[in-house]
Amino acid sequence: MEVNIICLWICALIVANPIVHGNQETSESSLVGEKLLSFLRMNNDFAFQLYKKLVEMPNYQSKNIFFSPFSVSMALSELTLGAGGDTKQQLLNGIGYNSSLFSTEEMHQLFHSLLEDIGQRTGVNVDAGTALYLSDKFKPIPEFFEKMKEFYHSEGFEVNFSDKETVDKINTYVKEKTHGKIDKAVEDLDADTLMFLLTYIYFKGKWDLPFNPNSTRKDKFYVDSETTIPVKFMHQYEFVKVHYDRDLFAKILCLDYNDSFSMMLAVPEYGPLIKNLTYLEEEISTEHITKWMRAVAKRKADIYVPKLSLKTSYSLKDILKEMGMTDLFTTKADFSGISEDRMMISKVEHQASLDIDEEGTTAAAVTTVQFRPMSYNPLKILSFNKPFMIFIIDQKNYNILFIGRIMNPVEKQT
Repeated sequence: MEVNIICLWICALIVANPIVHGNQETSESSLVGEKLLSFLRMNNDFAFQLYKKLVEMPNYQSKNIFFSPFSVSMALSELTLGAGGDTKQQLLNGIGYNSSLFSTEEMHQLFHSLLEDIGQRTGVNVDAGTALYLSDKFKPIPEFFEKMKEFYHSEGFEVNFSDKETVDKINTYVKEKTHGKIDKAVEDLDADTLMFLLTYIYFKGKWDLPFNPNSTRKDKFYVDSETTIPVKFMHQYEFVKVHYDRDLFAKILCLDYNDSFSMMLAVPEYGPLIKNLTYLEEEISTEHITKWMRAVAKRKADIYVPKLSLKTSYSLKDILKEMGMTDLFTTKADFSGISEDRMMISKVEHQASLDIDEEGTTAAAVTTVQFRPMSYNPLKILSFNKPFMIFIIDQKNYNILFIGRIMNPVEKQT
């Protein structure tokens, strides 16, 4: 029996250009209580699970990693609207859904509430949403597309996938939504494709406390114990949010933007008996993010942060299969809630972009401050001159929008 093709494309990026201001409004009333906390915990647990799977992949073990777990989990959640049987259960298990905490209907409502909320923040330009490209030969079930529009701000387009212009249309759409930062999302599409699902998230802002360009200097970045490269480091000596995690042997720096989003950097404290980045990556979890958020404090410190501009691209098919979502990619796939046509997913692709300079970046931050005895002060100088982890976090609800690590600041493409 013929099985048709679904393509899943997940775009995400962070930009460091001047911002466009929006209007602040209160979030929907559903963003309260234990169900919200459980939902955010689900998303953040998924973020670390996916991150650790990427780190384990042979192709990425010495590479920069940067992606939006929020964008990925949102796309997978969208698919549950049209999945059935084991396919739906595998998707729900994969994103960490627990039916005892909230219903699937409530999960979709919470995603919708978050999309509404982050799109209304003052002083930042955040845009997140979904687009569906449907074959002109496709026979969709209307209810699926109505729910996609209701919960996930989805736009819909009818196209001919055998027409080369369809690729141009998709790339133009992505380029517009990402303000030119991702200008070629798709190289080609199979002619027998029935549906192309695309999710995106775009964030642009400035630092709350900008760096002075005159203080930027080249210095060594220690890629490993034997390799150094010249990198431009931005410098400040100001009151900044810092924290030393004694359990993870890591220094934390939190750079805010507008008391709404922040960028959090975590660097291991290398040295005798001190753990390295691998230890940090293995041990870090949602609980550490929460702990750092609650313990954050300001102190005067010298900070050195590398300027960087990078793009990443991942095929997530094998990783999602390792996470238990196997039927999506086989003839066992059940997407009967999308169409009567039998379909399976052929690709799951993800692209992300990150820029950090003196003016700003996709800022999000949560940090904590704990101190060792006065005889030891690890927070006087924070230099991110060795591999470190990076997070973009919504201060309002601890939601991790982006996560990654920087192994080489001058490596442009991963």
